[in-house]
Parts: sequence; C-alpha cells; structure tokens
Amino acid sequence: MRARHPAHRHPITTCTADLNQNKPPPPASATHPATLFLLCFNSPRSEETMVAITVPCTIDHIPRVKCPKGTANAAVPTVDLSAPGAAAAVADACRGVGFFRATNHGVPAALADALEARAGAFFAMPLADKLEHASARPLGYCSKSIGSNGDVGWLEYLLLAVGSGSVQASSLPPSLRAALEEYTAAVREVGGRVLELMAEALGLDRGALRRLVQVAGSDELVRVNHYPACPLASGVTGFGEHTDPQVVSVLRSNRTGGLQIMLRDGRWVPVAPDPDSLFINVGDSLQVLTNGRFRSVKHRVVAPDAGKHSRLSVIYFGGPAPSQRIAPLPELLRDGEQSLYRDFTWGEYKKAAYKTRLGDNRLAPFELPAAAGMEPSNSDHHCGTNAAVRAPPPPPPHVGQVY
Repeated sequence: MRARHPAHRHPITTCTADLNQNKPPPPASATHPATLFLLCFNSPRSEETMVAITVPCTIDHIPRVKCPKGTANAAVPTVDLSAPGAAAAVADACRGVGFFRATNHGVPAALADALEARAGAFFAMPLADKLEHASARPLGYCSKSIGSNGDVGWLEYLLLAVGSGSVQASSLPPSLRAALEEYTAAVREVGGRVLELMAEALGLDRGALRRLVQVAGSDELVRVNHYPACPLASGVTGFGEHTDPQVVSVLRSNRTGGLQIMLRDGRWVPVAPDPDSLFINVGDSLQVLTNGRFRSVKHRVVAPDAGKHSRLSVIYFGGPAPSQRIAPLPELLRDGEQSLYRDFTWGEYKKAAYKTRLGDNRLAPFELPAAAGMEPSNSDHHCGTNAAVRAPPPPPPHVGQVY
C-alpha cells in the first residue's frame, strides 16, 4: 500500500455493533480485548479510512520476540531475473541464504496494487462477514490461530488452494477473487521461471523442478496475511518462526516491514520491505530434492507496533502432488554422494506435519545418519522469544505444521 500519513480527521467505520463511535476506545490491556485502528484502502491512491476492530484475543498467549535492530540489505541477495547470469546468481543465493530478492520479475505493479486494495477492503469487513465469505477449514479465513495445534500470532489471513492456475475461492467477494486470480497467475509464472533457473544451475533438465509443482494435481496454495498494528506491546509475534515445507515460495508485501530471516550463524535480521520486488524462499522439499545443496530458510514476522500501518503480504506456495515422491534427485547423487534423507511422499509429509507445531524441525524424522551435523541449527543464540509470554511448550517434534 502506498500510504500517506493520515489526515487529522477520518470517517470511522465500526466493525462491531457495541463500539461507540463518539467515544475514544477504552485502554487496551493484556487481559481484555483490544480495539485496533488500522488503515485500509479502496485503491492504491485513495484516501484512508480508519477502521475499528475489536479483537477477542489476549496478548498473553502470543509470544514476543526481542531482537537487535539492524538491516539485512547486505545479507539478502538480490537477483535480476532478466540478467544473463540469473541462473548462477539464483543458485548462489539458494546455497548461501535460501532466500533472495527478485527484481525485473515481470509482474505488473497494477496487479499488486489491485490486490492490496481488494484485500484491505476484505480484512476491514466485520468478522461475521469475513467468515461468511471464507469460513472453510483448513482453507479459508482465520484470525490469530495458525494451524490446529496451538500456534497463535497477531494476524488474520486467507489461505486458499490454487488449481490449474486458478484460485479456488468461489465464496469470496468477486472483486477480491478476480484480483487474486490475476495476481496469482502472474506470480505462479515467476515461481516456475525461478525453478527453471535453479534446475539450469544444477545441471538438470530445465523443467525438472517446475514439473514437480505446476502440473495437474499439484498442491499449490496462496496465502494473504494481514498484520494490524498491535497497541498492546512491542515485538509481538505476527507469524512464528518456521521454514516453508513446500518446494518454493514467492512473497510480496506492502511497505510495512516485519519479516525477519535467520542467517546461517543464527542471527535474525530484518528484511526491508520492497513492494516492487518479490522474495523467494527455498522450501524444505527443495532442500531434500537437492540433497542439501539449497537450504530452506527459517523466517518469522513481527507485528507492526502501535501507530504504524498494517502489514499485508501475499505468498504463493508451490508444492507437489500428494503422491509425488520426495527424495534427492538421482542426477545430483554422483561420485558416491550419500543421500541425506529417506524417501517420502508429499502426502505423507503433510499428514505428519498436521500433528505438530509451527516451529518444529519438520525434516528431522526424514534424515539419514549421513545427515548428522549437516542440517542448520535450530538454536537461536542472538535473539529469541520472551520467556515471560512464551506460548506453551510444543509437543515432541516430528514434522512441523504445513502452512
């Protein structure tokens, strides 16, 4: 969203019947519902509308993070997808960080602007209306709860299936569905091109990786995350630390920051928002397919502090069909190289994943003895969760939740 500072007066739209428009909101506390004021837009350059939303959630259950301020500009590689050396640059980024900024990606800015506007309007609707439009589970609309095993965050979101390149969300408002379909089709194409560049750099057939995730029956998803500013505390977790389980993820956000990635040395660093770029994540499945050459990156989102604009992000997830076998590609196992992972199917992976928590190490049960010491450490020696408000301890890890 290309937001301007709000004017001194705004029309107020209430999303709850009992909220008195003529009185200021009551003070928020850690044990009482908070009234959030967020800016939403009807178009990328329209006047803002102040929307009040009552949140029936206590901050006590949402973890907080403490992390030194800094910049990830030097840590996050940038790859010009139109450059002659793009394949080598993509491979270097996937080996070193597992994450990179993609420029010259070809997605028209108008598509992203339209989706921001429509998504902002949807999230500004009363809760009952949002549930009426998209209440299916596990896909659809949800607020605060992430998965079914106790993970929570300061966000609301839409999680939708993508079938044959089209978003499967017939109950959404028509304008939002149309914007999602156009944007997702464009970003899906970028994901496919990136997978082709990865395959080229690995010496594989150019379509080897793309065919795993963009054929009939593939498990592709699109997620729209909305993080309102949190008036109760600073450093509140919007989306807890995790790696993406699929093959590849393609993310875009508005101009509000909050995304952080973990570097190989365990440091968390913020990723500066850049609405003109896309951000590519290596997923766990791609780590297995490349036998650890490309490494999935642990990441998280911190909710905006009070007074900041909401964060809106859209992520395309490219995953294989449930029956697809996931194992190191034979073409990469040369000169006696040992496989680091046992075979599994994407369906088996998801079934195990739904049993555990967001931050669990989902690859651990699939590692072979040769992988000992090869996986990135899950420990965070530089910044972590505030123990005073940490969520209950997770159950023993098996495979992390798929989102």
